[in-house]
Amino acid sequence: MKPNPRLIAYLNDVFSHYEDLRPIQELKEELLTDLQERLQDLQQDGFDEEAAFQRTIASIGEISELIESIHANTTKLQQIIGIDFSMQNLQKSDLKSIQVHDGKFNYSNLQDSDFSNSDLTNASFKCSNLDRVKFDGANLTGTKFSKSNLRGVSFKNCTLDLIEFRSCDLTGVCMDNLLFTGTTFHHSNLKGTTFRNTTLQSCSFKADIKKTIFDGAKMDKVTYALLKGFKANLSQVTII
Repeated sequence: MKPNPRLIAYLNDVFSHYEDLRPIQELKEELLTDLQERLQDLQQDGFDEEAAFQRTIASIGEISELIESIHANTTKLQQIIGIDFSMQNLQKSDLKSIQVHDGKFNYSNLQDSDFSNSDLTNASFKCSNLDRVKFDGANLTGTKFSKSNLRGVSFKNCTLDLIEFRSCDLTGVCMDNLLFTGTTFHHSNLKGTTFRNTTLQSCSFKADIKKTIFDGAKMDKVTYALLKGFKANLSQVTII
């Protein structure tokens, strides 16, 4: 039986203020089926079209609280487990203060986007365009950057524990005044990248770092030995 257009319009209005989340869409579809059956039963009982419609929509009571609860719980779940932003054009997106653990941003264009103060723990950026992206104040613990363009990226006041940079373009990126613990820089372009007054602990470098700037940096003996092996200029470095 073809759905009643008035019921469809009614539900579209009720649900119009909520995001297009799967659980909410499923609730909407179920309600439409139930209301359609209720409307048909009332008409068979002798109610005219208008009376049957009014009784039908009144029969479900106040559903806004149910929708709000589903919306809030689903959004919270998405924030906890993360969502997949892969293969998306997200250029110039406002993504400030989001919480996406284990989120995937692979093969996406994020040029000029803003992740300031976001929690991106264990996120993945593979083959992504991160040109001029702002991560200021973000928690990037465990995040993996692979084969991505990070020119012009801002990492001010970030949490950067256990991050991986593999085959990334970090040319000229400012890493000054940051704390890196267990960070990996493998096969990445670090030409002109600055680590002024940065603290590096248990970090791994496998890259050409002859033109990388470490002035004022502090580091442990193992990190120092690795950098020295790759002929970095460590004349103004302090071993801790």
